Amino acid sequence: MGKIIRFSGTGKKENGEKKEGSVKSIYSDISFKDKVRKGVEEYILTNFAVKTILGMDLFFKKNEKNEIGVIGAIAYEHKRRAGNFVAEFIGKGYIDKNGHVVIDNLAFKLGEPELYSSIEKIMKAKKILPEIKELE
Repeated sequence: MGKIIRFSGTGKKENGEKKEGSVKSIYSDISFKDKVRKGVEEYILTNFAVKTILGMDLFFKKNEKNEIGVIGAIAYEHKRRAGNFVAEFIGKGYIDKNGHVVIDNLAFKLGEPELYSSIEKIMKAKKILPEIKELE
């Protein structure tokens, strides 16, 4: 005759409800470029009057101190004005312990030209300014 062995926690019902656990993924499905894009998108949506981001092109560069510089352009819908707009931006941030990209300063070229140029100078000094080379 065999013994019935019950494992604790699996299949138990508490108060008539089945308990379900979550499984953590070991491998990351998100590329680093997508993490940068997500960090920039979160910053723009929380700090500016942007309703939705329709598209984004960006270039980034990171240094050995896990700091990151971003230059790009977005197409977006404004919250208070009707229509679609395109704007160039520059931003800097860092990579946190979990590997997420956090943008801590971002400015649009036409909206805040003084802040744009000061962020550009800071990024040059920290060597995180992305180089954009045009094809000849």
